[in-house]
Amino acid sequence: MQNYKNSLFSFQNPEDFHRLRDVFEAAGYSDKGIIDAMGVQDFSSIKADDIPLLLHRTAGSMPIHTLIRLFLIKWPCDIDDVRLAIRPMDVETWVKAGIVRVNNSSVFAAVELLPFKDLLLAYDLPYILNSPLKQDYVMGIGSSTLTLANLTVRRHSRRTLDLGAGCAIHGLLASSHSERVIASDLNPRAIAFAEFNARINNISNMECIQGDLFEPVNDQRFDLVVSNPPFVISPETRYTYRDSGMEADHITRKIVQQVPGFLNEGGFCQLLCNWAEKAGRDWREHLKEWFSGSGCDVWVMRSETHDAANYASKWIRHTEMYESGQYSERFNKWMEYYKGQGIDAVSAGTITMRRSGKHPNWFRGDDSPEKMLGPSGDHVMRGFEQRDFLETVQDDDALLNSRLSVASDVCLERQSSPSTDGWIDNIIMIHMTKGLAYSANIDPFIANLLIGCNGKQQLRDLMNNMAASLSADPKDIRPAFCTIARGLIEKGYILRE
Repeated sequence: MQNYKNSLFSFQNPEDFHRLRDVFEAAGYSDKGIIDAMGVQDFSSIKADDIPLLLHRTAGSMPIHTLIRLFLIKWPCDIDDVRLAIRPMDVETWVKAGIVRVNNSSVFAAVELLPFKDLLLAYDLPYILNSPLKQDYVMGIGSSTLTLANLTVRRHSRRTLDLGAGCAIHGLLASSHSERVIASDLNPRAIAFAEFNARINNISNMECIQGDLFEPVNDQRFDLVVSNPPFVISPETRYTYRDSGMEADHITRKIVQQVPGFLNEGGFCQLLCNWAEKAGRDWREHLKEWFSGSGCDVWVMRSETHDAANYASKWIRHTEMYESGQYSERFNKWMEYYKGQGIDAVSAGTITMRRSGKHPNWFRGDDSPEKMLGPSGDHVMRGFEQRDFLETVQDDDALLNSRLSVASDVCLERQSSPSTDGWIDNIIMIHMTKGLAYSANIDPFIANLLIGCNGKQQLRDLMNNMAASLSADPKDIRPAFCTIARGLIEKGYILRE
């Protein structure tokens, strides 16, 4: 690994960090500013490979047009246009900082420099993966970044750790609700980017430290740990951001087994991960073993599963896109590795842990909802509260004595067909309208149960009502009713008063 400290991604004059931010703000280089300038509805409407269209939409002479062409489209810009766009700064200062490079009279982006929410983020361009710097490649904002960012618990934190920080996006986002943030990474290039990003965003409560996992913070405790570690299960060590150098899913296991010692009571750890799946074994049982004796309550959400061959192909094509001639060789190497490890498939998901010594710890493992609707940290906390409640009502009588309320963000939809007797329901669906957008098909009896949860009636009364509508004895429907109620509670459809 190279030493990037005090070489790239820095300015000799500290005031230039503020000037850089001012240049982009004055140009309107923000999420909304870029969308407005390009005349599109959202970023997903911007097709990176449609260069003629993108250049047409940014053909103006305003600074934002030049900055979009330079950093978003990655198109060479005339040096005089860049000089006008970045005044009062000069191109030479940007070159020395490693932001751009110049060839004759053209200026090229040397890094990605894009807005995200209220932040401006710098990270590596994809071509670095095919350069001598490829091992130290620093990734930016991907779908996994957004997943973890949306799931992160955003309550006040005295001290937050962004473990395996990369460009420090999660640490930067946490800075607004944390007294102090530490961003750590083994990769010195990542630390250089992290420090640069903290300074251009005028974030003074974040410290960036190089080191392996918890080594740099071995005497500290945190209210929140967020991590997007090098979780890819591979036989290689080609990329620091991707490959941990450990067998199979041991990097994730190591983090979750070490992190309890760095959490304050009630503190959360949230991380993205991949784990190996072997034929004939339930993934929940495999993961549950990791947390035995951890002193933490654990919620694992599985987002996807790929068989070993598809998983290998996906990651090799992602990182070796410029080395297609070696694809077959690498693919065979990965498949031999999986065969030796007994890995049939690999799953991806998130793990959320909460340090708790107040009760016997629980483990929950289920599939993620198909989508998240905006920030979901509050819904994650609510999920922990709901499971805590369920642990106290394991006896059916205790559950039936509870008074619950339907959540305000539950929506019920009906699809009906006409008949001679009026409309007949074909499908009744409930779904959450924000956060963790769980959905489920239900019947009219469960629909009536939900609306009956008004905080006043006991579940026992609602069970008796359901039994009457079914012309059944309450004792006969009690087991099924309690199972249904627990499922509705766990998913957050009905809440404890």
